[in-house]
Amino acid sequence: MADHERRFDPGRYHVLVDPQRQARWDPPRFLRDLGVKAGQVVLDLGCGPGFWTLPLAELVGSTGEVWALDVSPEMLAVLQEHRPPAHVRAVQAELPDVPLADARMDLVWVAFVFHEVEPPQRLAEELRRVTRPGGRVLVLDWRPDGESSGGPPRSHRLWPNQVVGWLREAGFAQAEPIREYADDYLILAR
Repeated sequence: MADHERRFDPGRYHVLVDPQRQARWDPPRFLRDLGVKAGQVVLDLGCGPGFWTLPLAELVGSTGEVWALDVSPEMLAVLQEHRPPAHVRAVQAELPDVPLADARMDLVWVAFVFHEVEPPQRLAEELRRVTRPGGRVLVLDWRPDGESSGGPPRSHRLWPNQVVGWLREAGFAQAEPIREYADDYLILAR
């Protein structure tokens, strides 16, 4: 069951598509550099209004699929307003449960969501279940010791070693931070 106090308020979705955030992350370049490519089946877990979903859809192309999952019907409605291509499939679900088939995803993208979900161990198990053999999970989340005052309360943030531990316990042979930023970190699990 998700901890509703930890969730991002869907009424503030405009913060997630802010031009400054766009400039900071440059999602098409960032995702391309992480190896997202045509034909992949990708899950954007906690897709929100589509900040990462739409660039993922562009990169995987019409031969791929993007599953855009969010707990918030309001966020999914905003995503639909952007008219995503036909190979984007929107799914509303209560995390940590992921109502998708086993071993289906080439990539699971979990951007700024892990800290919102309880219990995180169950989310890690679901990520393992839906990721195909040889597939990858990428977790981008807030550092408790981040420099910025933006983002969730520090008490909600998770240390990278906590997330790595849950991913390894869930059965990922490899899980490690691959990038560290002033406010966030990126973990790769496979």
